[in-house]
Amino acid sequence: MYSLDINFLKDRQQQDFSKISIADKKSVLSVKENLPIIIGGGIAVLLPGLAGISVLILGQLSNQTQAKIEQLDAELVKLNAQSKSFEEIEAQIEANKKEIQALVTVFNQIKPWSATFQEIENQIPPSVNVESIKQDGLELTISGYALDYDNINDFVLLLQSSKMLQANQTAIIDAKLGSLPVKNQNKSEDIEISYPQVVQYTITTQLTERPASELLQQLDSNGAVGLVRRIKTLEQKGVFKP
Repeated sequence: MYSLDINFLKDRQQQDFSKISIADKKSVLSVKENLPIIIGGGIAVLLPGLAGISVLILGQLSNQTQAKIEQLDAELVKLNAQSKSFEEIEAQIEANKKEIQALVTVFNQIKPWSATFQEIENQIPPSVNVESIKQDGLELTISGYALDYDNINDFVLLLQSSKMLQANQTAIIDAKLGSLPVKNQNKSEDIEISYPQVVQYTITTQLTERPASELLQQLDSNGAVGLVRRIKTLEQKGVFKP
């Protein structure tokens, strides 16, 4: 008879090892097969967190940007206010300059009547008498009498040489012989007084249009000291050039 010696334990161990090996292989295969799903699940879990973090970051950046915009707006408002203030100041300065220039223009056209009268008096020859001087705007009418026509001509030439009068507007418009305008103080009818004949004249002239700042010497010599002083002060301050 034959006897069979079968080692069931050994076979069982081998069989168990075989099963474990197969199980391990299946487990590895299962992980590999499910890896995309696992990764996808992880991403799905992370995405809401990342989205939340992004929202927080964006919110913080938005707040910072809004704060910067508000700061820039405030600075812009301030600059606009300053610009408007500067424009108002410049406009006021310009208006003041125009007012000053207008006053200077008027002031520079002033020719004091006393200085004009003195200038005419300075030109009167010894043989000429002036009875009246009338002014109409820039035009002057001088009336009186002289011993002869030559004296009247001399008077006209002297007036034409004056810087305060316009030479081309100075002329004799009337000259004729007449009696000396003297009232008889002697009431005695027995005494007769005879007076020499004289030339009665009328001369017209015009004041110069040159500004007073160009006539300082003439004005000063004719007594307009205050006007000359004021003009020189304005020149020193640079209000207008001499």
